[in-house]
Amino acid sequence: MPFLPSLDRSLDVLLGTRARRVAAGVVLAVLVVGIAVVRGTYALIGTPPAAITHALLNGVAVLAAALTYALLDLAFARRPAEPLRALWTPFLLVTGLVLLSEGMRATIGPGSVNALTGMATGPRTVALATAFAAADALVGAALLLSLRPLVLARRTRRTLALWRWLLGAMAVGATADLALRPFDSPTVVQSALVAPFFLLAIVLAFRLAWIAPLTFRHKLGTCALCIGLIVALALALQQRSSGAAAALIVGGGVFEESELAVVTLFSRPLYDLVMMAFAFGLIYAVTALLSLLFHLPTTEAYARRSGEIRAFRALAELSGQVLDRDRLVSTVAEAPVAAGIAETAWLALADPRSGSLRPAVVAAKGLAPADAERLVDVPALAGAVASQGTPLLLPHAAADHRVRARPGDGLGSLLVLPLQAGGHEHGALFATRRHAQGFEEDDVGALATFAGQAALALQSASLFAQALEQERLARELALAREVQQRLLPQHLPTVPGIELAVAEESSQEVGGDYYDVVALPDGRLGVLVADVSGKGTAAAFYMAELKGIFQALAALAPSPGDFLARANEALRPSLGRRAFISAVYGVLDPKRGTFTFARAGHCPVVMARADGQCWLLRADGLGLGLASGPLFRHALAEQEVALAPGDVFALYTDGLVERRSAAGEEFGYERLAEVVCAHRERPAPELLAHLLAAQRGFAEGAEAAARDDLSVVVLRWTGPAAPSASTDGAAPYVIRPAFADEPLPVS
Repeated sequence: MPFLPSLDRSLDVLLGTRARRVAAGVVLAVLVVGIAVVRGTYALIGTPPAAITHALLNGVAVLAAALTYALLDLAFARRPAEPLRALWTPFLLVTGLVLLSEGMRATIGPGSVNALTGMATGPRTVALATAFAAADALVGAALLLSLRPLVLARRTRRTLALWRWLLGAMAVGATADLALRPFDSPTVVQSALVAPFFLLAIVLAFRLAWIAPLTFRHKLGTCALCIGLIVALALALQQRSSGAAAALIVGGGVFEESELAVVTLFSRPLYDLVMMAFAFGLIYAVTALLSLLFHLPTTEAYARRSGEIRAFRALAELSGQVLDRDRLVSTVAEAPVAAGIAETAWLALADPRSGSLRPAVVAAKGLAPADAERLVDVPALAGAVASQGTPLLLPHAAADHRVRARPGDGLGSLLVLPLQAGGHEHGALFATRRHAQGFEEDDVGALATFAGQAALALQSASLFAQALEQERLARELALAREVQQRLLPQHLPTVPGIELAVAEESSQEVGGDYYDVVALPDGRLGVLVADVSGKGTAAAFYMAELKGIFQALAALAPSPGDFLARANEALRPSLGRRAFISAVYGVLDPKRGTFTFARAGHCPVVMARADGQCWLLRADGLGLGLASGPLFRHALAEQEVALAPGDVFALYTDGLVERRSAAGEEFGYERLAEVVCAHRERPAPELLAHLLAAQRGFAEGAEAAARDDLSVVVLRWTGPAAPSASTDGAAPYVIRPAFADEPLPVS
């Protein structure tokens, strides 16, 4: 019926504002009063209205009934499908109408109706008939609108169309009787036009989707209301079919009494509309009562299934918000109880962070976690279901040796379900009932499905927590990396005759490599390159400590050997048993034209001269932290180089030479020396860039995980030659003990 939605929209437009509704109410009152005045006028003059006038008055009455329904629809439009409320309103209204009808029966007596004309004999009777008709129309419309939310519960397009067809059938049935007078009987055709209404009423009476979700208590209350409504509607129909007023039948001079429904004096079609509304209410109430009685035994089962659905929904909603693991485990433990399947339940999970894989109770419902641990051997039962991968049902729990419950503890049957997801065991879900054999097969199936979903949710929560922790650590490491970068020189000092270039790369966010360049008194330049054993944050802490020592001692130490000895004494108490630091520290003196350095177990210094000669300078020395006092100082040597123009020095950590190729071959010292020698004539920054490019090209295709921390300092001397510089190709350096006057300690 495509015109019905258009009609609904038209009514919304016509009655959409308060002013329009007031205007419609005024029109309704005018129509009702107008009909009453016309009926009363004809009653006074004792002449029946013409057929066309009678039909017109009936048509106006039907229009007034439709307007009444439309106005009441606005009040009932937003009413939810609440059975008790939907049935309580018509029950009160119909009951009141029945009592009103009984009162009117006593006020209208013989002589109220002219049997020959079918008209009221006086204005008083017309007024009473009008009031009664208005009450009937209001109650009939309210009855339909009260039942509509129930009929349309979980509505479909088809149900909505049937409801509109029902209203249309009522309108057709009433319109067919426009010409009927109070005493007239309907023709066969007129009766046939009412048949579709009863067919549609029976079809819609089976729209009872609202019954199943009701609780047992609500079903009992609704049954009582249905019975009361049935009785009230039956009485109302009986009153209107037998009559509420006495009429005098004149025939052959013999007066006989007969009964006539009062509403018919106002409008016979309106009477038919009210009778059809009451008939539909009676049919629907009877059908609802029978359905309620049928569903009473299944209420508990439906409540359990509804609880399962709610539990699954709560778990699904919480699974999408895995920010709070405590809420998740609490929801999982509460679900079997909330679903009505179990009376108590608890969740046991292993916590690898604690260093133990033994499952422990983390949440419980219906009892305390400590009581759950006391009642059963949680690790044994959780281990049993984990090994089997299937639920474990103990219908007589007390007979199992893993159950320690006493008779008064209320543990008759026990169900244990494994929590497995992604090939990992997360723990077990326990559910209990007080009596033995308390779990049915479908209960086990439902909880097994729930346990599978819970395991996935717990796994997601665990992965999410791990991701958050990794993100937190990444942020902290990034901050640590930023701080560590600030420990390295932000600006290199400028010394005439010296070119400097530095580079640093960490294999992880933070590393243990350290370099520093500092301007010393008398125009000298101190250069330190160090490598803390190991990687990561521990090495970074030692590196930071070395930074402070270097800044404090570099200007005070008279020689490189003295600096390393003092640094060793300062660092040794704080270094771990297996931790040490290799370092090389050199001092370049532009005035003397020398570069003097000492090595504490560090990589050789690469030196290249302008004439193409190249050396690996290996002054002796132990790593910082490996020895103390005289033993460390005795092993330490200093190496002094007399500088010539174009001399290049490379100080570096082992990450430069130990980087391996895809074939597993190290870059090595020889390749390093070759690259430095090949590019010795280039400025220090360009030489360093070629060196790093050569190392990266060599290691191309190798695993990035094999990288080590890397630091490089390149110095290039562009000043004049030292007076002692060799020009005959001899080695340009001398090696001497850093502490020649100290004797070797005797063990």
